[in-house]
Amino acid sequence: MLLLLALICMPDFSDWDALPISASPGGRPIASRLLRPSDTSEPQPLLVILHGMGERGIDSTTALKFLPKLMGTPKRRKDFPCYVFVPQCPPNETWSVISRTQVSAAPFGEFPEPPMAAVEQGILDILATENVDASRIYLCGLSMGGFGTWDLLSRRPEWFAAAGPICGGANKVHAPRYVGRSIWNWHGAADEVVSVALSDHILQAIRQLGGEPKESRLPSVKHNSWRNAHADGQLVDWMFTQRLNPSDSAKGARAMLRSTFADDPVSVHVKADAVLKPAIEALAALPEITVVDREPVAGDVILISPRGDLSEIAKLRQVLAKQKVHLVLLTEPHHADEPPNAERRSWAIRHHARMQVLPLADVRSACASALPVWSHLGVDIVDGGVLTESGTALVVRTIAEALIKVRQP
Repeated sequence: MLLLLALICMPDFSDWDALPISASPGGRPIASRLLRPSDTSEPQPLLVILHGMGERGIDSTTALKFLPKLMGTPKRRKDFPCYVFVPQCPPNETWSVISRTQVSAAPFGEFPEPPMAAVEQGILDILATENVDASRIYLCGLSMGGFGTWDLLSRRPEWFAAAGPICGGANKVHAPRYVGRSIWNWHGAADEVVSVALSDHILQAIRQLGGEPKESRLPSVKHNSWRNAHADGQLVDWMFTQRLNPSDSAKGARAMLRSTFADDPVSVHVKADAVLKPAIEALAALPEITVVDREPVAGDVILISPRGDLSEIAKLRQVLAKQKVHLVLLTEPHHADEPPNAERRSWAIRHHARMQVLPLADVRSACASALPVWSHLGVDIVDGGVLTESGTALVVRTIAEALIKVRQP
C-alpha cells in the first residue's frame, strides 16, 4: 500500500526530455530538461528558467520546481504553448558571480561561469533543432537564478524579448546593457536572504540612464517573491506579449545619450572603416552628438578603429589626456571584404583597451553575439558590405554604451 501511494504521488516528468548540454563539443555536460509544446508545427516561444541555489544537482529533475512545475500543468501548457528549457547548475557552482554587500552586487566576470556558458550553448542548440520563434525567447530566474538572469541578459541582450529577474541583483556597471530592454524585476521588500537593496541599486542605475524597467517591490514579502511573480501567470503572461525586434536596438542608445549628453552635447571625431558609415550618420543625426572634422579640443571624443601600430595607442592616450580629449577604441563587424587579419586585429584592440583602461565599442563582438539568434529571424548585420537597418541600430547602441563612459565618474 505504501509503495502504491508513493508511486501515485511521484511527480511525472515524462513530458520533460533530458537534455545534457555543454559549452563546447566534448566539454563537461550539465543536466537540463526541455518541455516541448503540444503542437510544434508552428514556431513557438522559448522560455529559459534559471533555478535557485537549492535546486542545484545532477539529476535534472530537482530543478523542476516552482515555475517549471507550473508550466508543465495542462492549463499552463494550453495558456502558454512554448518550449520550456530548464538547465541545472551543478553542486557547489553558481550561474554567475553572486558575492555581494548589503547594498550592491559584485560585477559579473568578464567571461561566463562554466554552467552559464553551457546555458548559452544550450539555447543555441535548441534554436538549431526545434521550431522556436526566435523573436520570442524569454528569460527568468529566482534567487541565484535572479542573479543569473541579470548576468545572461548583460552578456546576450540581443537574444531575449523580455526578462524577469526575481530576488537577484546586478552591479550598476552593467546598467547600460539593460537600458531599453523589456525587464520586469521582482523582489520582496522584507527579503532576509538577498536584500531588496540589490534590486534598488541596479534599477536606479538603469533609470538614471533613461531606462524604464518594470518593478514589483513587494511589501512584507520575504525571499519567496517568486510565488507572487508566478501567481496567475502574470510574469509569464507579460513576457509573452513582448517580441524582439532587432531594428529596435538603438532605442536604448537614444535614451542613454539623452540622459548623459542632453545638457552638454559631445563632439566626436570618427576614424573608422566605411562599412560603419550608416551608423556614424545615424549618430550624427542625434542632437546629443556632433560628428566633427577639426582639431580636437578639450571635452571632445576621438572614436577610432586603429589601423597602424597598436603599440602607439598608449602614447596617443597620454597626448590626448593632456589636452583633456577622450579616446574610445572601436572594432568593426565581420564582413566579406575585410582584410585577412581583421579578427586578430580586433582581438589586439580589445587587449589594448583593457590594458589602457579605455572605453571600447566592441562592435565585432556585439555583432557576433547577436547573429546566431538574429539569423533565425532572417536578419543580417552586414549585407553586400553595407550595414543593414538592424546592423546600424546595433552598432549605434554599442557605440553609445562606450560614449557614455567618458562622462561617468
